Amino acid sequence: MKSAILGTAGHVDHGKTTLVEALTGINTDRWVEERERGITIDLGFAPFPSDSDELNISVIDVPGHEDFVKNMLAGASGVDLLLLTVAADEGPMPQTREHLWIARLLGVEHGVAAVTKSDTVDEEWIGLTCQLVREELERVLGPNDWPVIPVSALARKGLDELQSAIRAAAHRVRARRDDDLFRLPVDRVFTVRGVGTVVTGTIWSGAVGSGTEVRILPSERNARVRGVQVHGQDVSRARAGQRAALALVGVDRSELARGTVLTADPVWRPVRVLDARFYLLPDSPRSLKNWQRVRFHLGTSETMARVVLLQQERLEPGQSALVQFRLEGPVVARAGDRFVVRFYSPVTTIGGGVILDPWPRRRARLRPEELEFLQGAETTETAERVRRAVAASPEGASELDLAVGIGFSPIDLKQFLGELTRSGLVRKVGGPASRAVRSTQDGAAGRWFVAEAFEQARKAVLVALAEGHARDQSSQGISLESIRSSVSGPAGLVNAALSDLQQQGAIRVEGSLAALAGHEPRLSRRQQELADRALARIRDGGLMPPALKELASALKVDQEEVLAVLKFMVERRKLVPVTADLYFDAGAISALRDRVARLLADGRSASPSEFRQTLEVSRKYLIPLLEHLDSIGLTRRRGDTRVLKQAATKP
Repeated sequence: MKSAILGTAGHVDHGKTTLVEALTGINTDRWVEERERGITIDLGFAPFPSDSDELNISVIDVPGHEDFVKNMLAGASGVDLLLLTVAADEGPMPQTREHLWIARLLGVEHGVAAVTKSDTVDEEWIGLTCQLVREELERVLGPNDWPVIPVSALARKGLDELQSAIRAAAHRVRARRDDDLFRLPVDRVFTVRGVGTVVTGTIWSGAVGSGTEVRILPSERNARVRGVQVHGQDVSRARAGQRAALALVGVDRSELARGTVLTADPVWRPVRVLDARFYLLPDSPRSLKNWQRVRFHLGTSETMARVVLLQQERLEPGQSALVQFRLEGPVVARAGDRFVVRFYSPVTTIGGGVILDPWPRRRARLRPEELEFLQGAETTETAERVRRAVAASPEGASELDLAVGIGFSPIDLKQFLGELTRSGLVRKVGGPASRAVRSTQDGAAGRWFVAEAFEQARKAVLVALAEGHARDQSSQGISLESIRSSVSGPAGLVNAALSDLQQQGAIRVEGSLAALAGHEPRLSRRQQELADRALARIRDGGLMPPALKELASALKVDQEEVLAVLKFMVERRKLVPVTADLYFDAGAISALRDRVARLLADGRSASPSEFRQTLEVSRKYLIPLLEHLDSIGLTRRRGDTRVLKQAATKP
């Protein structure tokens, strides 16, 4: 079933609410003050009668008075088609045009114009008013096919024709995606006895059902949906394009307000900086200066903002520009969202536009690559736009990041990412590419990088290895940890580059070390001389060789220099490291193992003092040697003695 939101528009006292009541049977003025004054102050809601199970239309009745345009904007943000009302006896008025501009700025393409109170004037006057309405529609919307229908709510004239025209327009509306990320801007909050906190709003995308865990932004609170209603009827699930009332558990009414946004995925976050294409209306009373303070309306929220003109110092009426909004309050935004801007004072609607990047860096001017990215966000074919968005994410982009960052549904993204993957333009790191979209906080979901990022990472790894080998030719390889820290970029990307190079045979990875494929550890002439002298002193020491510090002092070199050649000889199995400071001749350790094996033969055990007497070593060396024999699996402690490990395991 397609769901659509029909919003009213028009000057104050041009009969919007009366016409809605005639069409739906519901008086949408909820407040006593509204009914006493005969003027709509806040938003009103009603279901529109449908003649098909394939179409569901909800009505949002908005205020027409200029003092309540803020409330009108909160309702207009979710509108799919417009019901413009123009009184036959007055014709188009200031709010007629302002409401039409707002509808255009918010991307409303379909609608119907109703010339109300047609029973109060003659046919000639009705014809003149209809012509003026068509001219107004043409002036604001350009060429259009909106029907203009004379009606009278009191005389019930033209209502059937108007209903049919509204349904026809609703069928042409592009359906909102319920397979998208859930988002609902809240327009009302109240408490129902026995139910608790209830919020209402138009579901912009996705779906929500009873039991759904939702996030409340910008407060970052969590709540659970206890129940869902659509037009007063309990339903198990509400979808994009529907008006819904949600009963929430776990949150107090005081923690929500108009402007709050309900989401379900953790990728959504409040922001205070937005890049956008902004259009200054031809009707704007003055130009827009760089850093001008304005009122920024997105969804049901309003906040003050500064406009940074990214390519100029002033914007004239009728012109558009790339801008950055510096918001004084947080909003929840997505690429492709439409917004409206009003002057701070006097409060008049001056323009609006579309968000291009909801997560930009702060800047006053555009770099060439940033200009290319934003222009591409407006004009580039979809798959290429996805590639550019991935390229603009040095830390990699999850599918949910992309869904918000460029405004595509996860389903469409999968298709475009699949195309790009098959073309070799992008690649996923972490998590199989076929896995369903998951939270960006779930590392298993993976992140996407462009092919150029992999190439740069592979080159950087090769450079890091070459430089590491040049610093220390004697080492078997460079630690993977060192490579990851020296190569800029996410660890997942570096790991993938290492894996690529290993599969290509360009490098070898052994344990925690990596090396270029052709690398052969070797010592310089000076290092070889040092190694020979160090080995001689260690062999002379037998089971009591000099410690690292003593060895370096005796050889008159730095400890690090000695350590490098000792490690080289360990790799060549000439030395055995027993502790970080004690290196033994491999032959001495082999002889030690034989002596201990004979000492403990036939299930015998020996205490440390017996080992000391047999081996003739001091305690400084005895304890490390015994622990080494334990670590290699020759011996095992049993109480205060040691036995051969094989003997210790016998019954």
